[in-house]
Amino acid sequence: MNLDAWLDYIANQHQQTIDMGLSRTEEMVRRMELRQPARRVVTVAGTNGKGSTITALESLLVKAGLRVFSTLSPHVVRFNERLRLNGMELSDDAICAAFAEIEQARQLNPVVALTYFEFAALAALWCARQNRVDVVLLEIGLGGRLDAFNVIDADIAVITSIGIDHEKFLGNTRDAIGAEKAGILRFGQRVVLGPDMPASVLSRCRELNVQPLRAGDDFVVSEGSGPLLWTLSWGRERLVNLPMGNLAPSNIALAHQAALGLTQISSAQMRETSAQAYIPGRMQQLRYRGRLLVHDVSHNPAAAKFLCHQLAQRDLQPKYVLCAMLADKDHAAVYAAVANFTAAPWTLVDTRGERGFSAAQLANAMQIECDQAPDMPTALHQALACTQPDDVILVFGSFNAIEQSLWLRSHGDAL
Repeated sequence: MNLDAWLDYIANQHQQTIDMGLSRTEEMVRRMELRQPARRVVTVAGTNGKGSTITALESLLVKAGLRVFSTLSPHVVRFNERLRLNGMELSDDAICAAFAEIEQARQLNPVVALTYFEFAALAALWCARQNRVDVVLLEIGLGGRLDAFNVIDADIAVITSIGIDHEKFLGNTRDAIGAEKAGILRFGQRVVLGPDMPASVLSRCRELNVQPLRAGDDFVVSEGSGPLLWTLSWGRERLVNLPMGNLAPSNIALAHQAALGLTQISSAQMRETSAQAYIPGRMQQLRYRGRLLVHDVSHNPAAAKFLCHQLAQRDLQPKYVLCAMLADKDHAAVYAAVANFTAAPWTLVDTRGERGFSAAQLANAMQIECDQAPDMPTALHQALACTQPDDVILVFGSFNAIEQSLWLRSHGDAL
């Protein structure tokens, strides 16, 4: 089977899209002998910022000369984005080989019914082992305690942020969600925490007798001496006037503190990562017909506030907003966060799929009146008619929004 056929196949081997629990993955890891996929393992959990942190950590470690396998989830355009070796996506053939090995092991008696996400996690572990990497970076998906990757005991754990999202599975408070995320922590780990962690995360650290490295206390991000510059301080060390690129300085700082548990990181490696590291859909900038389109996958209130902070840091003030969101989100709070930052007009856009949400439904949920569009190209046409060259157009609200918009890549110059 080719990769498309495999992806269709693995999406239909379990009755539920999400079936939280570790027993199936535990059994498959035992069968396939995947308990130690690499010499060192890093897990990264959190509500927002996981992908950016892994991308920055990958960049730092590769520049330091290590062989690194990374996972990212979900993908924006194609599945291969989820599995990376030294910063490059795996080929279709490599991924198909992983699925074939998983399927062979799965069919042993008794047959194990795996979800799409469990197939993907096992493929990552198998590919990491096959490629004999020094470090594997595992992005925890929904939650932490019951995520498939949590069957692996990591050497380093990072929790980037705790916000309200996926309440159906994780709980309705930051404390409850924090407890689920903290399920990735282990005794003896190097633990790196983002800012403003709820009591549940800190309590779990105390239970494990772990002294975490905490953003704002043990390491601090501050402004540089000029625009688009930032400074990182930790212990008696300081890196000044790092260039600001696509990734948020706060996520690069988390990656840096994790990397120091694996190898030495030079000032030059930090500067190159800060300037160059990139992940689709996170402050992704694209020129189109003279306008600057900023793409971001932010889809919950905390992420929307963070997005506005990132725009302000880069002196990017949207003149038009295009938003497409899925059904199970706090739409009104996301709108409030962005509307508080910019008075720009909005066009709401339909999303598709199992959790799709029409522009009309989104307008009702946000309790606003504005233009609506069935797809992103139509929405962009409306935005172009209402803006001038050099204006900023913000495209955000979901991975679906970015996937819809990235057809523009063939029409513009990526920055």
